[in-house]
Amino acid sequence: MAMSPYLAALLVAITPTSFPHTAVAGKAWQVTLRASAPPTVVSGSLRTKAVGSHGVYRARLVFPRAGAWTVSAVLRGRTTKLGTVAVDVPRDPLLVNPFAIAVDSSGALLVAQLDKGPLVRIAGGRAQKVADVRAVQIDPAGYTAGFDGVVRDLGGKAVSPPLDADAVAADAAGNLYVSLYAGEVRKVGGGTIAGGFAHPHALVYAAGALYVADTENRRIRRVDLTTGRVTTFGGDVGITVALAVGPDGSIYSADVTRDGVGGGITRTTPDGTTVRLLTSATANGVAVARDGTVYVNRWEDKRIDRLDGKGRLIPVARG
Repeated sequence: MAMSPYLAALLVAITPTSFPHTAVAGKAWQVTLRASAPPTVVSGSLRTKAVGSHGVYRARLVFPRAGAWTVSAVLRGRTTKLGTVAVDVPRDPLLVNPFAIAVDSSGALLVAQLDKGPLVRIAGGRAQKVADVRAVQIDPAGYTAGFDGVVRDLGGKAVSPPLDADAVAADAAGNLYVSLYAGEVRKVGGGTIAGGFAHPHALVYAAGALYVADTENRRIRRVDLTTGRVTTFGGDVGITVALAVGPDGSIYSADVTRDGVGGGITRTTPDGTTVRLLTSATANGVAVARDGTVYVNRWEDKRIDRLDGKGRLIPVARG
């Protein structure tokens, strides 16, 4: 006689009695199940046999990377979805107070810290010390703007006198430019090339021009280095404190919250169209790799994330 669907379901019944919804990459995660027989627990390419007795079984998985993982149990050919686990990256002891980020030519992340912790390079998910340098901004070419207003290379060597510099950018010929809190952009070793900005906190170079965060005016200004002409690039980008250039010439901006408004990441395409990619009260830094990967620094959370194409933050490193 054929078994009824109801009895068949009882024979493959699986109920999670303990299911942690968070985990850390590389560390064991355990689920406890009540089942009619030992099930197989599967998540992505991970698979493990549950062990136990008297209908209670335990299984452990080790997730190799951060992200959202869906966990299922398989028993007698029948799959039961148990839930989703948010897997985080492990804490890195070198990330004490990450404040500014950039991506170097190799694709590694450079991270400057606020008041303690060294300048570090992150590759393969782990941080390595570069130098004992504190900075408010990093240029991808390998220069920092320090809290004392001095521009330094990644080894900590000063390459400028004290300039009250908030940001530094190197052009294609290796010339250095700084933005000053007083409202101007100056060439290191030269004079002022543009002025009239309201507390410019960020500066980047791209294709013969400097892009300046006109912070208090919530705009990005473009300074043509050939003509000296200053124009407005894109729309309202909020209270911008960091800029980065994408491989297609788009300018990415990180703006902070003021009076409960704004905060996050915007992208302004070469035609001047500004779109908000992320709303975040804690984002204060942005960097873009040559392949277009966008990274976000969240200083107050001591986190660096990757921003995917759906506006989600994928953990990269945390302190």
